[in-house]
Amino acid sequence: MNASETQVLLTALFSSIFGSGFMSFVIFMIQRRDKKKESRSAEAEMLIGLGHDKIVYLTDCYVKRGAITLKEKRNLEFLAQPYFKAGGNGDGKIGYDACQKLDVVSEDVAEEMDLMIKRKEYGIDDDE
Repeated sequence: MNASETQVLLTALFSSIFGSGFMSFVIFMIQRRDKKKESRSAEAEMLIGLGHDKIVYLTDCYVKRGAITLKEKRNLEFLAQPYFKAGGNGDGKIGYDACQKLDVVSEDVAEEMDLMIKRKEYGIDDDE
């Protein structure tokens, strides 16, 4: 076997070993990245869902009460901004906008208002 035949044989051997191995590695890395993207996407959707649930629940409570405290308003802002940035839908925005128009009351007044709502829901009259 002369030098050129040896070179061709070695080239063919290295190409077959390292070519398929390299391509397998590249495919593995692409699939791994895609799985991470899918996982992040599912996590992002879950966070948006949890944010939606919390925002809708809180805004319904505040609107039902007819007032909001400064602490509640700051908390709502803290929840709403990342929710909207992540692509949250219009339900959260509707409740958020409604709460921005509510009167701001002290925590004591809000607690009293909540107590009156609960008493009414449970059918408890103040006359009894």
